[in-house]
Order: sequence, then C-alpha cells, then structure tokens
Amino acid sequence: MVPPARPRRARLAMKGVRTLSDFVAELERRGDLKRVRREVDWACEVSEIASREVRADGPALLFENVRGAEFPLAVNVLAARRRIELALGRAPAAVGAELEEMLHAFPPRALGDLWSLRGSASRVLAMRPKRVGGGPAQEVTASPDLASLPHLQLWPGDGGRFVTFGLVLTQDPETRARNLGIYRMQIYDARTAGMHWQIGKGGGFHYHRAERRDQALEVGVAIGADPCTLLAAVAPLPEGIDEMAFAGFLRGAPTRLARARTLAMDVPADAEFVLEGVVPPRLSRCST
Repeated sequence: MVPPARPRRARLAMKGVRTLSDFVAELERRGDLKRVRREVDWACEVSEIASREVRADGPALLFENVRGAEFPLAVNVLAARRRIELALGRAPAAVGAELEEMLHAFPPRALGDLWSLRGSASRVLAMRPKRVGGGPAQEVTASPDLASLPHLQLWPGDGGRFVTFGLVLTQDPETRARNLGIYRMQIYDARTAGMHWQIGKGGGFHYHRAERRDQALEVGVAIGADPCTLLAAVAPLPEGIDEMAFAGFLRGAPTRLARARTLAMDVPADAEFVLEGVVPPRLSRCST
C-alpha cells in the first residue's frame, strides 16, 4: 500500500496580521479594499452595495459613515477566494491536505519520523489557545449601547437590525465544553438583543441544557474577529471540536483569549468588540 504523497509545506497565515484591523489595512495596501466616505443607510443600502460588489468580484469595502453609528463597518473582507487565500496563507485545498497529513502522521511510527513531521507538530502546538492578560477587545470597557454599532437591516422583510456576523461563544453548563458559532441576533434596544439559536448546533444545545436547569446561559459575542477565527466559526466541524483550536491550526499560531470582564469564560482577545451578556431561560419575543 503506497502512503499518500506529502503536500508541500504550506505557509502560515500572514505574519503581522493578528486582528481584523490588521487584515483590512493589508487589503488596502494591496488595492483590494475601497473606502466609502459618504453617509450610507443601515437599512438595506449597505447590503445592496455589498451584494453588487460581490457579484462584480469587487474589493472589500470600508464604510466610514453609517447613519447613526459611531464606528466604521468593514464588509466583504472574505467574500472572494483571493482574500480567503490571503487570510489563510494558502489555498483552502491545502488546509484539507494538511489535516489529512496529520491524521496519517500521528502518532509517528518511529523516532526517526519526528523530524520529518516537525511542520505538522508546529500546527498541532498552535491549536492550543493562549490565555493573555488583555487585548484590543478590552482596551475600552463601556456600558452596552448596541445602537452605537453599525448593525444592518439586510433586506426589506427583516424585522429590524441584526448582528449577522457575530461569533457567539457559549459553554456547556454540564461539561463546560466551549462552542463558537454564528447566530443572528436582532437588536431590540440599546441593551437587549434576541438570539436566534439553531436547534441542531452547539450553542442551541448549550442553551437548552441551561434551560432544563432553569439557568441563564452566559454568552460572549465577538464582533470583528480576526479572519482565521471567522473562518473557523463557519467551518462545518464535528460537535466537540474546539473552533478556537481550529482557528489556531488555520493561523499557525495560538488563538489569544482573555478572561471576560463579567462572565466566567474566555473571549477572543483580538476582536474589535466583545459583547457580554446572558440569555435567560424560557424568555422569547415575537417581532411584529
């Protein structure tokens, strides 16, 4: 039986790119990002402009003046294959080849194999998240004001404004296992949002287990995470696989985590924003 050919050693994700802001700056340096300085409306206008640029294979966009918001909004940062490859430092197919190599290589059959596996070993070591004392996400701590962020209404039938690309971090109330997923959140007011759990996903499992125990589920929501963490969150990983660890594998460097300020969990230290809150048991709201 002939063993599978080893793929060429892949490059690590871009050096010096630790945050979404770093990635946006790199895209602009390469001419693959356009700034939009005029005021745009969060109600369907931003989403229409972004959709047209995707269809035209256009650049990422940085809206500097979203109506009513205090912060700029980057969109389409991973909406082209070339930008995904830039974030990963290699083609997506190479990621699959690396995973296959690791499955075949570990554990090594002989001591002499260790040196040839040094590249794979470095990727394995990078999968363990690194606890740090703080980071960009905690440079400023403020009371919640969801209206200050450039959340969008994406189409006319939406019930309002939504967080559509927030990375929702939860922990199993029984095992403390971590899950990172993307679930839409509807903005109700400056301090309250509705969480759209997906029943068959990790966050939904955690919520229903907490509900059975009559407990509120703690939730951290990272907005503006680095590209590799974003890609890990949308990857169709089996339940029980830590998305933070997979982000480290993609990046070739550990995911930096900091202790949340008000929750008993770690959150992405290099996100632009982290929202901290709880989802109470058996509480729902209907949109009109």
